[in-house]
Amino acid sequence: MRVFQDVFTNDEMMSELFKFELAYNDVAMKVRASYKSKESIGNIDIGCGNAFGGGDEDGGAGGEMPAEKVLDVQYNFNLVETPYSKADFMTYIKTFMKNLKTWLEANGKSDRVAEFQKGATEFVKFVVSKFDEFTFYSGSSENVDGGIALSYWENDSDAGPVFFFFRDALKEVKY
Repeated sequence: MRVFQDVFTNDEMMSELFKFELAYNDVAMKVRASYKSKESIGNIDIGCGNAFGGGDEDGGAGGEMPAEKVLDVQYNFNLVETPYSKADFMTYIKTFMKNLKTWLEANGKSDRVAEFQKGATEFVKFVVSKFDEFTFYSGSSENVDGGIALSYWENDSDAGPVFFFFRDALKEVKY
């Protein structure tokens, strides 16, 4: 299995188990998240129902309380919600993009810098234009020098928001 870690903090941010598409000149990894019961995260449904009994995932009969729902992407990687004002975000993202450009150059990826800058600028403009609709997350270490994940409800009828990750700020690690 491949896990994507932040290049600055080594925090695990995502894995190949979540399908993603690339956006903004391949700068942003876009992942569809959904709300699931906490108990079912990490369990694989083989089509036999809950505990082979076919019962309801959210508690079933008997008046049990529904299971707590969590966002699968956030919960699986211990992403920590991190509040930003628009000014704080702009300060953070300018420093982050500068550090990431330097990292790309230092790690033999200079040919990627121009496309990264173009796509990242376009993506940040999108985020700023809808700033109040975004939720921000840091990795589990909560290191302010690391990358962030951003979530946004593209469509209210979806099962959850989409998460965006800066692809260039992630390295693949195979387990």
